[in-house]
Amino acid sequence: MNNRGWLALLALGVLALLALDSFFIVNQTEKAVLKQFSRIDKSDIEPGIYFKWPMVEEVVRVDGRALVYDVATQSFLTAEKKLLNVDAFVVWRINNVQRYIVSVGGGSSNAQVMEGRARQLLDPRVNEALRNEFASRTVFQVVAGESNVEKLEGDKALLRDPVTGEVTEVPKNQLDESIIRAAEGETLNGDAADGKMASDQREALMDQVRAEVNKSTMEDLGIEVVDIRVKQVDWPDQVRGRVFDRMRAERQRDAAAHRSQGREEAEKIRAGADRKRSEILAEAYRKSQATRGEGDALAAATYAEAYNQDKEFFRFYRSLQAYKESFKDKEDVLILEPDGEFFRYLKGSQGQ
Repeated sequence: MNNRGWLALLALGVLALLALDSFFIVNQTEKAVLKQFSRIDKSDIEPGIYFKWPMVEEVVRVDGRALVYDVATQSFLTAEKKLLNVDAFVVWRINNVQRYIVSVGGGSSNAQVMEGRARQLLDPRVNEALRNEFASRTVFQVVAGESNVEKLEGDKALLRDPVTGEVTEVPKNQLDESIIRAAEGETLNGDAADGKMASDQREALMDQVRAEVNKSTMEDLGIEVVDIRVKQVDWPDQVRGRVFDRMRAERQRDAAAHRSQGREEAEKIRAGADRKRSEILAEAYRKSQATRGEGDALAAATYAEAYNQDKEFFRFYRSLQAYKESFKDKEDVLILEPDGEFFRYLKGSQGQ
């Protein structure tokens, strides 16, 4: 092939590259901007196929879907000055693609590089918001999602630990306003404020953290934080053992109290059952004696009536019964005088 052929082939290759670089496709899951000499010429490009100037204009694509990443575990102080390890995750998405590329891109067109930088910029904002919100809540409010304000006294608040029963005094201005309002509602309205006191403090905490983070990220980075959730709240290793020991001791005290109460109730029930048994047996014995007495009286009356009808026959019949009872066993031995009254009817047919 001569030089002219090589030149023609090279020209065709260049034209093919220019043709391929003269259009671009934006997918449904992407957000894109069109840059011309490092200046954004068109932003928020809708999904579809578009034409551009080859070698002059450049397309920068980023992921337009909601993205999730885990925040590194951080330690925060609560309103009672107790340290907690908090593990959370963030759901975010790009709200303003032009601002996002300018603020986060740093001249890069790689979507993964920009995503990594975005996480680095989000981390301190999320941690600061979590730190501020945890500092205005107690451990019980963070973990159980309910208020544990025992009482409000002037500028102080009394917090009762539901596990140990310990009461802690903290400045009122350190607590979140929603907690103070709920506590004041309980003080004023009594049981009518139970619903407010039982409101989910964790939901309010997450909403406030998200709102606080969005104040800076929406304006500065073009990022919208969709949600922030706490996955796990745990005690630091250096205090976890002491906390568990205290909880274990409290549970043992509760168990001992319940056992003692159970034994007391059991003794009451047993004593009541014994008393009722004695009463039932006494009443049954009384009725049996009365019945036996009536039977004996009836038997005596029957015997008396029979005796009066034929005294001799009655004596004979009674003697036969005595003989039967006395001689029913071979081993029975009677030591009596032969001339005794007992053998009267054995001496003759006339009982002589």
